[in-house]
Amino acid sequence: MLRITNLSNAMQKRTLRVLYSQTLAHPYAGTLDASLRNTDGSFRAPLSGDTITNSGLARTANTFTYQSGLVAGTVMAKAAGEAFVPHNGVGSVKPFGLLANFVGGNLDDLKDNNEIGVWYGVGSVYEVLYPAFDDTGLASAYAAATTGAPVLLYAQTSGLLGATNPGGNSVAVAELIERRSAAVIQVKLLV
Repeated sequence: MLRITNLSNAMQKRTLRVLYSQTLAHPYAGTLDASLRNTDGSFRAPLSGDTITNSGLARTANTFTYQSGLVAGTVMAKAAGEAFVPHNGVGSVKPFGLLANFVGGNLDDLKDNNEIGVWYGVGSVYEVLYPAFDDTGLASAYAAATTGAPVLLYAQTSGLLGATNPGGNSVAVAELIERRSAAVIQVKLLV
């Protein structure tokens, strides 16, 4: 359930919905990396040039934010310990899963807490709503995949799922099952 604090967001939907989870999907409890918090404890979106300790991730572009926060469905990577950061889409750092919460901004699920959930599990299936994915090239990739070849989705430099492999050596995060529209996709996790 979203904790709506502004009436203008009353119709906001979850951008990540678990469809097939029994024995496949697991919500992993972790924390948001300390680098994503200001000194007063408020959320700070990753900036270009940020280097996250012990993860090998350096920001090459600003992470996508919606209403000044991260959206549920953002691809997450493990940092030090059980801390997580949005994946930057480059390098060989393995993506861990998909963010379960809205973090920061007008739709913040966490408020003063730092605990987040990250969904993971090979074979688990999710419905992802826009703006939690990058639709660039998905329509043509999905149309071309009628030959049976899977459409693999990767973490983009923004942290969102997308059809391009920005680093060229990135690990695929999910397989596109169906692109229902520019606003809804169904994916099967590969991590």
